[in-house]
Amino acid sequence: MTRFAFAAALTLTCASPAYAETAYFTQLEDMPIAPGLVETTDHAEFSNDGVRMLSVSASGQAQAEQVRAYYDAALPALGWAISLGSGGENETVYLRGREQVSLSYYQRGEDLLLEVLLFSRAPPSD
Repeated sequence: MTRFAFAAALTLTCASPAYAETAYFTQLEDMPIAPGLVETTDHAEFSNDGVRMLSVSASGQAQAEQVRAYYDAALPALGWAISLGSGGENETVYLRGREQVSLSYYQRGEDLLLEVLLFSRAPPSD
């Protein structure tokens, strides 16, 4: 390989992004969307007396275990801790302060539906 060809190959390799930019849910700005998934238009929100409930979802061609592994790695960096003993076979629950988020995984062949349900409570008033 000539020096020119090597330099060109090195330049192209270094110029390529090492990873794709992380996307976040529109209604839940600090919750990333796992690679391979796209946010759906389905969402619901309820607020009353210091309690907020927000439901968002994403879907795409992905495997539940890979998406679960992504969130197990990504969410602790955002302050979330897994809630051991919570959730079911297709659900993982994380806690952060006065917030709880539940991630539910529904695998249908190659397609995965991820449902995210956030509960948050306002601090008690004095």
